[in-house]
Amino acid sequence: MEDKFIAIYQANPDGSYAPKSLYYMGRVNEELAKRSYLRSDYQAAVDYYNRCAKRFTRHSWTDDSLYRMARVQYYNLNQAADARRTLNTILRKYQSGDKYKEALALHRKIIAEVNGSRSSHASVKKAPSRQKQAPAKKTTRRTSGKVALNGVRFTSSNDYTRVVIDLSGEAKHQYKFLNADPSRNLPFRLYIDLEGTVPSSAVKDELKIYDGILRMIRVGKPVPSTSRVVLDFESVQKYTVFALENPYRVVVDVSAPKNGKMTHPPVDLSRKAPVHKNKKPSRTIPPSRKVPDLVEQLGLTVKTVMIDAGHGGKDPGASKNRIREKDYVLKVAKMLGKKLKAKGFNVLYTRKTDVFIPLEERTAKANVQKVDLFVSLHINANRKSSVNGIETYYLNLARSKSARRIAARENAISEKRISDLQFILTDLMLNSKMQESKALAELVQKSMVKTVRARGWKSKSNGVRSAPFYVLMGAKMPSILVELGYCSNPTEAKRLRNNSYLNLLADGIANALSTYRHNLKNYAAM
Repeated sequence: MEDKFIAIYQANPDGSYAPKSLYYMGRVNEELAKRSYLRSDYQAAVDYYNRCAKRFTRHSWTDDSLYRMARVQYYNLNQAADARRTLNTILRKYQSGDKYKEALALHRKIIAEVNGSRSSHASVKKAPSRQKQAPAKKTTRRTSGKVALNGVRFTSSNDYTRVVIDLSGEAKHQYKFLNADPSRNLPFRLYIDLEGTVPSSAVKDELKIYDGILRMIRVGKPVPSTSRVVLDFESVQKYTVFALENPYRVVVDVSAPKNGKMTHPPVDLSRKAPVHKNKKPSRTIPPSRKVPDLVEQLGLTVKTVMIDAGHGGKDPGASKNRIREKDYVLKVAKMLGKKLKAKGFNVLYTRKTDVFIPLEERTAKANVQKVDLFVSLHINANRKSSVNGIETYYLNLARSKSARRIAARENAISEKRISDLQFILTDLMLNSKMQESKALAELVQKSMVKTVRARGWKSKSNGVRSAPFYVLMGAKMPSILVELGYCSNPTEAKRLRNNSYLNLLADGIANALSTYRHNLKNYAAM
């Protein structure tokens, strides 16, 4: 049955039957799980329901997919927090849907049981029941001290995909690309071997995707001490494999030609040379692109902007002087979005509520949705309360101790690891819009400072800087990270708590993006 629904979906991924096919793929795996008793089958069901909901947000079956997804998360995967988040989406976005009342009832049930569990735990310790003992298998993630392969996530489109392999700790990895072999019906394959790892019980051996260029994910063990993740693709033009930390994960970026036709062998953009910690990173950067090339890359105009409100959910960001970063950047993101829409931009958000989104998923969303500009909003902090000012960043090597410190904080890693990261960045930025990003950062920085000073605010400008930020890595469009000020400075924190001041910052950014778009039109007319 699953194969039949996959065939229907694959025949027309954007057709009227596509969302229903994804929904029924979820149902098939859910029913299979009731008979196989395998956690991996329930997880596959969640993956299909989630894909239906994400790809077809306005379809009448979207709330059905979300509701079934929440039930599986709560009743079968013991993921109450995830189930609540899924139900919150229904309660927030699909209030007129036929699953609203059921979603509300299940949401209340989960909250009541969580509160009841807390109360009973606070009073008397009861003898463990079977239900409380069952999850123990899930928490046993390591065998003989090995690192656990906890899961494989992906974001995919017709010409780009980002795959993230989540691990419980650091592990050496090797990879190899294999060309397609039509005579043996073999697709393009990229496999990653992870030494000293073992797949957790939640990882499915095989997951059929048929979503964009990514066709299938397979997980196995070629030798007892190594896990292997194999990715099957429709077509590949270039690819990059690199690791990020805290938590440790291996990221795979793959791009395909837009017309689907291969004109030359795929290019490996990953760094192959060993990293020597005592060696200084090369300062060689790609030559500046000429204006005609910039126009060719971006098109004749900028239409879509993705606004990224930093941090969120379990990650509050910087907190000082009655400011919590995740709350204030979300407020500015919404202000900025309204202003950009008024100027004729199409606006997308990485988050519009208080939810946690991994850094690598934010840029991946922008790539998949083919946005023209990416703006990540943050609020800074420093141990010295005297430090203050507005600053704007683009992706490049960190040129100062301050830039390394800020990148380390935003990436949630130590400053000592930044030097290693710069070796990776040397190769990744060869494929980035570095010069365009720098030009955009300069416009935004100048406009923000000018706008707030014009209204009497004595804000300091720290200028435009470069640093290796995870959230900007792999972006296919001009991308910047804006630090709106330091909440650790009492004077600046007072400004940031003022909605009028935040509104002026949003004005400054919006005006700069409008100027950037106007400049491109002028170049195109030359």
